[in-house]
Amino acid sequence: MKLGVTYNIFDGEEMLPFSLKNLRPMVDFICVVYQNISNFGNSNDSLEEKLTKLKEEEGLIDYLYEYEPEILKDEEGKVKWQNGTFNELEKRNIGLKICRANGCDVFMTIDCDELYDESQFEFAKKDFELGGYDTSFCKMRTYYKLPTLELFPFEEYYAPLFYRIKKETKFSREYSIDYPVLIDPTRRVKAGYSRVYDREEIEMYHYAYVRKDLISKTKNSSSQTDVVSQKKVCYHYDNFKDVNDSALFIGLQTHTLREVENKFNIEI
Repeated sequence: MKLGVTYNIFDGEEMLPFSLKNLRPMVDFICVVYQNISNFGNSNDSLEEKLTKLKEEEGLIDYLYEYEPEILKDEEGKVKWQNGTFNELEKRNIGLKICRANGCDVFMTIDCDELYDESQFEFAKKDFELGGYDTSFCKMRTYYKLPTLELFPFEEYYAPLFYRIKKETKFSREYSIDYPVLIDPTRRVKAGYSRVYDREEIEMYHYAYVRKDLISKTKNSSSQTDVVSQKKVCYHYDNFKDVNDSALFIGLQTHTLREVENKFNIEI
């Protein structure tokens, strides 16, 4: 089984080296589909240089692909919020095609802040291959502000794990109905024969809100909210003092936190 990974990135690149170093020994091929201009018209001028260094000097990336987003606007000239979903689907399909072209039988589509426990990952990889599954999913642990602050209770939300590459495999909104688990709608392919892992088998460690700053994430996330909400989320993040302050997510969702070890020695 040749396992490929395709990263989807515009910002948050400070987390990418940690994810790459985590997965590089456990997978066979890594591509990064990146964009210098976000789905909402904002720029990240330093991203390409950083990615090139990770590829050419550190050998953590096998293939880089620059994606130019389509920026759709309404009749008043305002950028449509649907840009996020449309462009994310396009990028994930491009990553799938690159993995397919490079001989991968199975692939993952992930973002720059996703990591895995090595023993759990190796178990799930072998289990997926022996089980002959088409798709697989796992739950996650999410972190806020610091790699030692974990949401608790855990979110009951799933992340895709391994997808088998078939001739008809593609990411599409048409698979949004009656899906086996609740996941990001831009990460859905036809589910087929699925394996849903228990937390004890494998979890994804999601450092979604571990950033140098949160401004870019709130402005360019596919789950965009209004400007007032963005400012509230950033203010809370910038003025966060300790675990008792709780987390405030995009969409103004609050979550309690607990202190845990820095499992992957992440330093931002």
